[in-house]
Amino acid sequence: MLDISRCSFALRSLALFTALLAPLGIAVADSIELDPAFATNGRANYSYGDYFKTLAHFRRPGGGSVGVVHYRATGNPICVAGRDCLALYPFTDAGEVQNAMAVNSGLNFSTVRGAAIDSQGRIVVVGSVQISGANHDFRVIRIMPNGIPDSSFSGDGLVDIAFDVGGNDADYANAVAIDSLDRVVVVGQVDRQTANDSDFGIVRLTSAGALDSSFDNDGLRLIHFDLGATLQIDSATAVAIQGGKISVGGLALDGGLGVSRIGLTRLNDNGSYDDTFCPGACNYMGTYTAIHTGRRVIFYGNDTPALSDSITSLAVNSAGEMITAGTTPGSGETFGYVQKFDAAGQWLAEVATQGGLPDSRVYIGGVHWSNPASTSSTVVLTGVSGPNEEFFFAQRFSSALVPSNGWGFAGPGSSVYLSTAGTGLGDVGDNRPALSSLDGGRVLIGGMYKPAALSDPYSATIQRLRPFVSVAIFKSGFEN
Repeated sequence: MLDISRCSFALRSLALFTALLAPLGIAVADSIELDPAFATNGRANYSYGDYFKTLAHFRRPGGGSVGVVHYRATGNPICVAGRDCLALYPFTDAGEVQNAMAVNSGLNFSTVRGAAIDSQGRIVVVGSVQISGANHDFRVIRIMPNGIPDSSFSGDGLVDIAFDVGGNDADYANAVAIDSLDRVVVVGQVDRQTANDSDFGIVRLTSAGALDSSFDNDGLRLIHFDLGATLQIDSATAVAIQGGKISVGGLALDGGLGVSRIGLTRLNDNGSYDDTFCPGACNYMGTYTAIHTGRRVIFYGNDTPALSDSITSLAVNSAGEMITAGTTPGSGETFGYVQKFDAAGQWLAEVATQGGLPDSRVYIGGVHWSNPASTSSTVVLTGVSGPNEEFFFAQRFSSALVPSNGWGFAGPGSSVYLSTAGTGLGDVGDNRPALSSLDGGRVLIGGMYKPAALSDPYSATIQRLRPFVSVAIFKSGFEN
C-alpha cells in the first residue's frame, strides 16, 4: 500500500527543487507550475454553506478568468434552502482577485452538472429542476459577466425544457457547449415510456433562449443505443462543437454484460446524423459493429473481462479529430483514460493514467487540445487523483497520447503536475475536480476539497497553472 505522506513529501520536494532551479537558469524544459501571480500562491479558496464547489474555471474573452461556484445553503437572502445556487469569482489577467458576485436566488437548480462560456463572456449553466416527485426537467440559465441574469435569454435568463416522452419524465441535463453563433447545445438523459429505458437528449437553443427549429425541426433530438434487451439506459455526459458538427458522448449500458460502454455520436448542424462518422463500420468495436453511420460504441482496453467505462469530457480539433476522457476501473483503484479518434470516428490511440500516483481513484475535470488548429497538438488532461483523492492533477500527452517528459514532476516521464488546495502535503481527501480550460499556455483548474476533516463541509478552490519560467544566465560571463 502506498504511504501517501511519504509520496506527498517526495513530490513536494521535487516541485520545490524545480522551483529553486529557476533563479539559476536551470529549469526543467517545457514544464508547468502553480502560477505565483494568481491569487495567493496560485490558489483562491472559498467557503460558505453546506458545501462550496467550483463547477468550472473559464478563460474570459476579454482577458482574465472566472470561477463558477455552486453551493447549497440552509436558507439565506440570496439562496433558496435545499437548492443549488450560483456565484461568480472573477480574476484579472494578472491573477488579482476581484469582487465575487452572487447570482439571483431565482436561478437555482435541484442538481447542477455543466457550464460553458460564450463569445461575450456570458456564463451558461445547466442541470435539472424538480417539477414533482421523479419528474425533472432540463434547466438552462445564462448569466451576464457582472453576475446579473441575462434578460436577453428567454426574458429572465432561465429556460426549462421538458421532453415529456413518457415514463417518470425524469430528464437530467449533464453538459453544455456553445457554438460560433452563441447557440446553446445541452445534452443529458431523457426518460422513456418503458421502465429502465432512457436516451441521449440533445437540445439546441438560439442565442435568445428559444428552441431552435432549425435543429431537428423542433430543437429537440433523442438518440439511443439500446445495447440491452431490457436495460436500455443511455445518458449523454459530454459535448463539443466544431465546424458546425456536434459531437456527443455518454454512457450506453450493456444490460447483457451488466457494464456501461461509451456511446459516441456526431450530428450535422441540422440535427441529422453525420454519416461520415463511423461510416458503414468502425474499428475496435467488438460486438457493437451494427451501430455505425453517425454513432459508435466503444470501451477502454480489452473487452475481456467486460468493465464499466464512463466519459466526462471530449474535444474536437479543426481537422475533426476527437479526444475523449473518462474513467475505467482497475484492481481496487480507478484509472483515467484518454482516447483519440480520426475525423471519420476510427479509433487511433488510447492511454490510461493514475494521475501521477499509484493506487489512485481518479476523477476527470477536462481534456483539451493545447492548440485545436494543429493536428500535432499536445493534449492536456485535468482531474483529481490519490488513494483518497488528495490531489488535483494536470497531465500532458503528445498528439499520439504519449506522456510528455518533464512537463510535471510525477507519473510516467514526469508528465503529471500535482497541486493541493491547502498548503500541506496533500489535502484531507474527497477532492473533486472542476471543469477545466486552457488560457494559452496556462491551465485553469479548481474543484472542491475538505479544508480540515472529512466531516467538514466542502470548500471551493480555484487555481491557475503556468509554464515554468526560468531566468537565462551566463549568456556573457556572469552578467545576465
